[in-house]
Amino acid sequence: MSRWMSDTRVLTEQAAQYRALAERGDLPELARAVMRAACANGSMTGVGSENMELLRALPDKYRLELAEAWARWYAHVEDDWSAEEFRRDPGYLRTELLMVACGVARGLDGDLLAAERQERLHGLRDQYLIWSTHRIWELADAELAAGRVPDADVLAAFRRTGAAVNFPGLRRTQAAANGAEPGMRDLLARFPGPLLNPGEPWADTALEEATAEGEPWQRLLEHAAPAGAHAPSAKWRRTGSALMDAIGPEAARRAVLRWIEPADRARTVPLLGHPHLPFDVNACFDPYNSHVLRGLAWMLALLPPLPDTVHALVGLVETSLDPRSGDTPRSPQVAEAGIVALGLIGDRAARAELDTLSRWVTHKGTLRCIHKARAVL
Repeated sequence: MSRWMSDTRVLTEQAAQYRALAERGDLPELARAVMRAACANGSMTGVGSENMELLRALPDKYRLELAEAWARWYAHVEDDWSAEEFRRDPGYLRTELLMVACGVARGLDGDLLAAERQERLHGLRDQYLIWSTHRIWELADAELAAGRVPDADVLAAFRRTGAAVNFPGLRRTQAAANGAEPGMRDLLARFPGPLLNPGEPWADTALEEATAEGEPWQRLLEHAAPAGAHAPSAKWRRTGSALMDAIGPEAARRAVLRWIEPADRARTVPLLGHPHLPFDVNACFDPYNSHVLRGLAWMLALLPPLPDTVHALVGLVETSLDPRSGDTPRSPQVAEAGIVALGLIGDRAARAELDTLSRWVTHKGTLRCIHKARAVL
């Protein structure tokens, strides 16, 4: 159930009404009842995921008739379909009609409102995060069911929104609420696409090389840091070591160094921010890709220490603390991963760099991480 509706009795009562109308074969009234519910429940709940399953369990003939009725209403919201009954503005009504029509027809008629659905999804391609107050991911679900995969830029917007749940400063936003929705999480688990979001030079380089080299390299790149972890677990380290052994430790080390080297370069595909985000989204790391970047930093700590490894990690920390996006660093989380890696390496060069960082870093969370790493050396 959506977090936006805590009173489960409302959806239960609506379900009973739908069943009674369906049993009588009163599809015109059922169509209106569903839309009244979608508008009354709130856009993030809509019909309700359980009740959508109920509607999809109706005979195919009924499902198509309902979806076609809503598609007709969609085309004539301003003309002859009264918004007063539903107490919503035309734009809201049209969005909810698109949702229920595509949801009920999913798996039966992939072409119904397909152009309208694709237009809505296309509008997400340049969004840093998805701020819609409607369950927009259901449109992507309908496209997948129709055998069409939205492009990688659309997937990237969904991925960043899912990652926003775990990032400080974003957790109380509409975007983070979207990312926490079960339907969104389920979609992301099934949405095919590249290992990394496009548009960052380091990610584009890493993805291109890993794809060209084959599965072992892709699995190495795929070994991201868990979102809420501050340091690699023993299990994570064992897996990482095995992945590098499969490639060859030195070849893996050189590859990781090549991949993180362009991390300081600007995005090649600009994104749109939002008034609720007090930073330049194009100067920050992609929050989905950053977990992979954190994992690559940890990976370097699993290998024998060499001067260029320590140098690369320090460069990553400095890049991540660059306040080019505004008052906050580009990514304190990535900076922390670099510091943790330096602490795990722990040789003389790594200790000297941590000492230097402790003298100039001002970001409080990062400074605490530095002190913690130094304390155990």
